[in-house]
Amino acid sequence: MMLVRPAVKNVLGLEGSMKDGPWSYRICSLIVMSPIYGVLLVCVGTLFGRHVYFRHFSVKIFSRFGVPPEMLDKNFHETRKHFKRW
Repeated sequence: MMLVRPAVKNVLGLEGSMKDGPWSYRICSLIVMSPIYGVLLVCVGTLFGRHVYFRHFSVKIFSRFGVPPEMLDKNFHETRKHFKRW
């Protein structure tokens, strides 16, 4: 949220909060926050030696926005077998 709020406020010109609204702020925050979160996961995971694990989850995040997983990771379906489902 510390990265998303200034981005939504300065770039899009929307002010608000998730609790108080407006709806345009809530929707834009979620759309902007999810990809940023996925990229930060991979960066932090790489620093701590868990790049493959966190790359898998960031590909899942992007695939929920309609990006095919094979476009981001050609071995996604093969590596998916190694991770447990919750």
